[in-house]
Amino acid sequence: MDEIWLQVLMALMAGCAGAGVVLAVRRRREEPAPQEREPLPEREPDAWEPFVQHCEQAVLRASRAVEAMSSQQARNRLQTIVRRMDAELPNLRVFVELGRGLGDTSRDVEIARKVRNELSGAEQRFGAVTGEVLELVEDPDPERVQELRGRFPLLRPISAVLPEPVS
Repeated sequence: MDEIWLQVLMALMAGCAGAGVVLAVRRRREEPAPQEREPLPEREPDAWEPFVQHCEQAVLRASRAVEAMSSQQARNRLQTIVRRMDAELPNLRVFVELGRGLGDTSRDVEIARKVRNELSGAEQRFGAVTGEVLELVEDPDPERVQELRGRFPLLRPISAVLPEPVS
């Protein structure tokens, strides 16, 4: 009787080993062969995008700080400032797209310089307003909020930045 159990045990072990081999072979067949991936085309560095990123980060910092305020009234006042900042981001992106689209002619180079100066100034203004919002989160003052509202818009109109059209 012991021999039968020994044979059953050996058959069971052989069956498990065989099943393991079959599964390993099947899994190996299913794995796709590593394909050579085409390298992504290298993009030249974008000199215009950091302006937008810095302004977006400033709006995000201000927004998070205002959302964390406990006073509903002070939060509502400061949210108007944050919304105004956020509303100016599309105009900022227009300036960036304009800068990207300019060529190498002397007129385009001059326009690019003016656009870059406007974006740099806007970046500083966004940072300054964010700094004041962060201060107002710590010490809400309705008069300072009203004064801060008077600084908008942070960007000049595009017509003020571009030169007069050439006839």
